[in-house]
Amino acid sequence: MDNNVEGIDPNDYIDYEKEELKRKNMQLSSALTSSNFSQEEEQNLIQYRLETDKILERIEHFLKGDEIKIGEGGAYFTAPTKKVIAMLKEDPKSKIKYYIQELKESKKGTELMREVLVKIQNKEGDEIDVSEADSFLIMKKISQFKLKDIGYKYVSVLDEDKRPFNEYGVAELMRIMSMYVTKETFLSRYSDDRINEIMSDLGYELAKFFYCNYEKIGMDTKYKESKMNLIVLNLLHIVESCYRRALGGSEAQQLHTKAIISQTGNAGGFGGDMGSGMVKQKWHPLKPRTW
Repeated sequence: MDNNVEGIDPNDYIDYEKEELKRKNMQLSSALTSSNFSQEEEQNLIQYRLETDKILERIEHFLKGDEIKIGEGGAYFTAPTKKVIAMLKEDPKSKIKYYIQELKESKKGTELMREVLVKIQNKEGDEIDVSEADSFLIMKKISQFKLKDIGYKYVSVLDEDKRPFNEYGVAELMRIMSMYVTKETFLSRYSDDRINEIMSDLGYELAKFFYCNYEKIGMDTKYKESKMNLIVLNLLHIVESCYRRALGGSEAQQLHTKAIISQTGNAGGFGGDMGSGMVKQKWHPLKPRTW
C-alpha cells in the first residue's frame, strides 16, 4: 500500500504508526503482567493448601499442654501456669530472690512440710521458673547462705500437671506425627477402607507406645495417665482429617482442576486483550488496517 495517500501528510502517518506500536506494546505488557500475577496467585494457593507447618505447630502445642489465650492480636499459645503462694527470700549479697513454696506431704499417717523452690529472680528483675527436679539441688546449695525473709507473695509458676509429656515424650511423638502429616499424604489417593486400616494400625501402636513408655515420656502421675486415651483420640482425628483430604485423590484433583482453570483464564484474557485491539473499524485515511 502506498503511504503517499492524497491529502495525508507522511509525517502524520509516521506519528500514527508510532502510536499504534506503543499501544500494542502496552497491551502485550499488560496481558503478560496479568498472566504472571495469576500464576503467582495460583502457586500461593497450592502452597497454602499443602502447608503442614501450621498443623504440626498446633500438635506440638497440644502435646506440651500449652494454653490458648486471647489478646489484642488474637489467639496465642502460652505455657500452662498456676498461681501459688510462696515465701520470698533474698540473698543480701547477690540481691537474688528465691520464691519457695511450702507443700504438705503425707507419709505413713503423718504430715510433713516440704519446701520447694519454684522461681528465682535476679537483681535485674528477670524471673526463671525452676522445675521440681532441679529444686532439690538448688535448695541444698542455698541452705548454706543466710537469706533474708521478705514475706509471702502470689506468683505464677509452671503447672507441670497440665504438661502430659516431658521434652523427650514431645520429641518422640512429634517425630511420629511428622511422618503422617505430610504433603505426600494430601496428594495421595486412598480408599475409605485403606484409611480405616491406617487409623486402626496407628491407634493400636500409639496406645502400645504409651503403655510401654508412659513414665519415660513424662506421664508420671495418675492425672496425666488418665489423659492417655483422650490424647490418642485427638492425634488420630488430626491424622484422619489429613487422610480424608486424599480420599479418592480429591485434593490432588482439586488442585489440578484449579490450575487448568487458571491457565485457561490467563490464555483467554491474553487473547481477549489482543482481539479487542483488532476489531474492524470504518475506513479511516490514517488507519491502514481499515483500507
